[in-house]
Amino acid sequence: MADIRSEGAPPEETGPGRLRRFRWPVLFLLLAALAALAPAYVGSTQWQRVAKVQDGVRAVGTFHAEGSNCWGQRCWVEFEVDGKRVEADLPALTSATPSKVSRDGLPITIRYLASDPTVAAEEDGFGYVVAITAALSLPALILLIIGLGTLVAVLRGRRPFSPWSS
Repeated sequence: MADIRSEGAPPEETGPGRLRRFRWPVLFLLLAALAALAPAYVGSTQWQRVAKVQDGVRAVGTFHAEGSNCWGQRCWVEFEVDGKRVEADLPALTSATPSKVSRDGLPITIRYLASDPTVAAEEDGFGYVVAITAALSLPALILLIIGLGTLVAVLRGRRPFSPWSS
């Protein structure tokens, strides 16, 4: 009786090393998951901050910024509530320099909570949150594509990183 190995069939992968072929796809998919944590956290916290005040009181105030962006430097708005001058810090993803022109000292339309006027955000400020979150998500997307590509290569019986070999 002929042995199956003598007929040219590949040996069945069994034993402790059979899952080793999945180490690259698993590694890339884990890195993609880790890289997705930062944009998910930043996006959700900023989205909640902007969404919390969207039903609030509308006001026009004066925009102030310590630097060219609100991510690393402080940005705030001064406006009046019941005849009193209030300073409210703006979220980190507030756009400070549209079209490369500084907004410092210019009017800005905001919404604030009636119960706490120091909690404010730019009216319709969701666009910048989405743009920054999408930009921060690019490394996670690239790692996900690489991870899925290596997984497909492994499932097809090819070694990862050699898709053109037969």
